[in-house]
Amino acid sequence: MVDTEIILSWVLRIGMFAGAILMTVGFFVGANVILLGVFVLALTPFVRVLMAGLCFLSQRNLVYFIISLYVISVLVIGTLLRL
Repeated sequence: MVDTEIILSWVLRIGMFAGAILMTVGFFVGANVILLGVFVLALTPFVRVLMAGLCFLSQRNLVYFIISLYVISVLVIGTLLRL
């Protein structure tokens, strides 16, 4: 079984590199691609918490899964209140 920390580190790496690449390409293509890169960077922590929750659920660690659900709900509510 793959270690949880390795999965989460890859999620963060992929999100960071994807956002950076999109923003770099956006300098040559247009502002919409830059905004997409910023959106990917902003979405990366949410995906990380979601993946952590799924990893904890697969390990049957319900305490940390519930904590992950709480963090996801705080992130979603905070984002919705900004709109």
